[in-house]
Amino acid sequence: MAEEIVYADIKHTSSEHSSSLQRSDSHHHGIFLKVGCAMIIILLVIVIVLSMLVIQFKSARQTEVDNESKKKYCTEQGKSEASSSIVPFNSSTVYTSCPSKDWKLHGGKCYWVAEHENKKSWNESKNDCVMKESHLMVVRDLSDMTFIWQNIHDSFWVGLRIPPGGKLWTWLDNSTFDTQLFSNERETRSMKCAWVSSTKITKESCQKNYPWICQL
Repeated sequence: MAEEIVYADIKHTSSEHSSSLQRSDSHHHGIFLKVGCAMIIILLVIVIVLSMLVIQFKSARQTEVDNESKKKYCTEQGKSEASSSIVPFNSSTVYTSCPSKDWKLHGGKCYWVAEHENKKSWNESKNDCVMKESHLMVVRDLSDMTFIWQNIHDSFWVGLRIPPGGKLWTWLDNSTFDTQLFSNERETRSMKCAWVSSTKITKESCQKNYPWICQL
């Protein structure tokens, strides 16, 4: 009888010990699981934060590059416009010969007349004359008018316009023009430049394409 009681006690104690170990293992397993999940979440948060920082850095860098490109473009554009706006005027120079046979000598001045099929806007024409180290024709005296009467039979751009921000028609040498010589046509805001023919000077939109006359 005593042996049965001892065996029962041992069996009961062993069962309790095994159950205690199982509960301990389950408890530790739950802790490890929670810690693992927490670490995974922390890693995901770190990855997301780093990704956002990388994206922000790339965006800021791209914006900086774009701004530098725009600044460089604007600087070069400003230099280009400044250089193209330099117009040499040698009104006191009397020429006895012209740079090439493409130029016509008249009254001590040289004129270059574009072919009829060669047409550009007013600004393009002005820049072309600058490339030729000259300027769009400026009618200063009777000699210039005589050249027009003898050689011009169509419409050609000349160096007469309303400057940006200005109101008066002005030649490229900054001398003003008598507006009474314009034909009595209806004027619009787009008419900022002028072309000349053998009989008249007419206001026109600077974007229109015409042949042009350069002058030395």
